[in-house]
Amino acid sequence: KKLLSLGSDVDVLAPHEKGLLFYEKVDNIPIHRFRYGSDRQERLAYQGVMDQLVRKSLINKLIFVFFLISYFWNATKLAKKPEVKLIHAHWWIPTGLVATLVSRIYGKPLVITTHGTDIRILKPSGISHILGCFVFKRVSHVTVVSNFLKKKLISVIPISPSRVTVRPMPVNIEQFGPSERKDKKERKTILCVARYTKQKRLDTLIDALGLLKAEGVEVNAILIGEGEEEESLRKLIESKNLTSRVTFLPLMSQEELNRYYQKSDVVVLPSVDEGFGLVLVEAQLCRIPVIGANSGGISDIIVHEKTGLLFPPGDSTSLANCIKRILTDERLKSELISNAYQEALARFSPDNTARTFVEIYDVLTL
Repeated sequence: KKLLSLGSDVDVLAPHEKGLLFYEKVDNIPIHRFRYGSDRQERLAYQGVMDQLVRKSLINKLIFVFFLISYFWNATKLAKKPEVKLIHAHWWIPTGLVATLVSRIYGKPLVITTHGTDIRILKPSGISHILGCFVFKRVSHVTVVSNFLKKKLISVIPISPSRVTVRPMPVNIEQFGPSERKDKKERKTILCVARYTKQKRLDTLIDALGLLKAEGVEVNAILIGEGEEEESLRKLIESKNLTSRVTFLPLMSQEELNRYYQKSDVVVLPSVDEGFGLVLVEAQLCRIPVIGANSGGISDIIVHEKTGLLFPPGDSTSLANCIKRILTDERLKSELISNAYQEALARFSPDNTARTFVEIYDVLTL
């Protein structure tokens, strides 16, 4: 939307899924969606676990092949238009792989943005390394959403650091913002928004809740997400007699999520090797204090004791202490909230993000 306001025309090509239109305009942006199977087969996109789905099933591997073919075919039809001056792909695979081929065919510059999962699957050898080298040696410019991902990428793929820049994704500052809080609760509320996977290390948060309970600290926790670790997390919660204090909620719209930010007293993200951690920025815009593991892109968002608190990954005792500090030290809490809000507005607004991308586009299309 902000690119449009800065004079760029944008067409979006994305996978189709049951219930979505094949073509529509969203806020004056044309959205083209390609089919790659029947309604039942179109199950790879929009869940954030495409790589896992493809690995675990031969049928999904075949569907993925059709996905790539259909993506390529539809991308060529859009990219050949003379008004298209540049291709911007998100994730190096599958989108970047397809875009690289299309870019080579039509001789148009290519920008690829990586977000985290696609970097984690890169290995020093094997098929992912071969495909990664093919893509990154031919891309015009790469952007990553955190310094952690830049270091990770250039450690695995032989690409010049000068061709990789850190450009965080924007947050909808109109959707997420502070509101007056009128509720008075006996127990404070800890919110965690994350997929239920091992990488998110929600067990660290649950262990910290057990420590807080043992110390007589009255807190509730709300976990919003979904994933294969939900059952094991529930068993861990039951083993620590925390069932009455922890609520599981499914993924929800941004509008609904905003209401839960407003109800919380602190937002925690205990992930290890997190690509960025957008939920922390959303919480900061809502003027909610944040705590994160000192790992991955989280340290790009949180400056310890300035815009939030950091704790060593997997250290439940340190996390419990961080939670206690924020819940008991009003001065610290107020300073963290004020600093984080101003920092989030300055660094992650759509206006600022769009301008940084326009600078890249202008250089590549001159």
